[in-house]
Amino acid sequence: MRTGPRSKALVSAWLDFQPEAQREIAQVLRAAVREAEPALTEIIRWGQLVFVWAGAPLLAIAPHRSHVSLQIFNGHLLPDGLAAMEGSGRGARSYKCRLSQPVDVVQVQMLVAASVARAPPDERAGLPREQPGADAESS
Repeated sequence: MRTGPRSKALVSAWLDFQPEAQREIAQVLRAAVREAEPALTEIIRWGQLVFVWAGAPLLAIAPHRSHVSLQIFNGHLLPDGLAAMEGSGRGARSYKCRLSQPVDVVQVQMLVAASVARAPPDERAGLPREQPGADAESS
């Protein structure tokens, strides 16, 4: 299977390529995501900064003209009311960060943690996740 480029220099170049306002928001989002889950791998794919878990895209930072979105590919699995997100059905959700407002870093970290908790386990990284509904005492 083909994967996207993983060079730290490429990620830095992607950030440098963004307009100043979007770059600042993207850098804050990137730092929040990395702090919430350091095991995520960063790649550039689809013109976005994508965070990969267990070989599959889990999150992405997508700059737009008036905002920067944190796309959560398994967003339909997150609990209702966790954050104001856009999207419906069985698909991705977007958490918008407006250029005129500060990023709620705690909210972003909660979204990342919830997304990773509902992602498939990453046995390759030695980080298996407990499955929802699993009884830990019966093991």
